Amino acid sequence: MKGNKYQYQIIMVLNPKTEDKEKVLTKAYSWLESNKAEISNKDHMGLKELAYEIKGHDKGDFWVLDLESKEPLKIKEFNLLLDRETNIIRYLILKK
Repeated sequence: MKGNKYQYQIIMVLNPKTEDKEKVLTKAYSWLESNKAEISNKDHMGLKELAYEIKGHDKGDFWVLDLESKEPLKIKEFNLLLDRETNIIRYLILKK
């Protein structure tokens, strides 16, 4: 914890056939911002081949978010949001 801030990295794999990826990402961004987390870096890693099929897909569109927050994130609530979004086929939340 540097400077009394919590740091996280979120990796999301989106369905490669999703037409409106910005809508999916905006939903995650708005939840994070409403919970007082600042997104310091958004990195689109592009379409990548998956090691194994996930929900019938052999490719995924990878996004990496780095964020900081003065308070710990409500991980269970954020998991619920990501689980309900059908265009996110896999995600990982890491605490730095």
